[in-house]
Amino acid sequence: MIDAQSVKTSTNVAETSQGIDAGKKIKGCKRHLITDTLDLVPTVVITTANAQDTTGGKLLLNDVAANHPSMSKVWADGG
Repeated sequence: MIDAQSVKTSTNVAETSQGIDAGKKIKGCKRHLITDTLDLVPTVVITTANAQDTTGGKLLLNDVAANHPSMSKVWADGG
């Protein structure tokens, strides 16, 4: 399964590594992750909050394809 979550970051984080998720009104970062059927997390990608879910999803799928070739199916939401 693949999904993303916007999270607020600390005030100590540089402005260049943050973004604003307009839909959720969150200033911070977005974590994109993928889990297998055992709920293990083989890959996580962190982006700015304004990154699209499809952008992070492509990065995840590229990493999983390269490092975990035995994974053959992915379930995702509308993004």
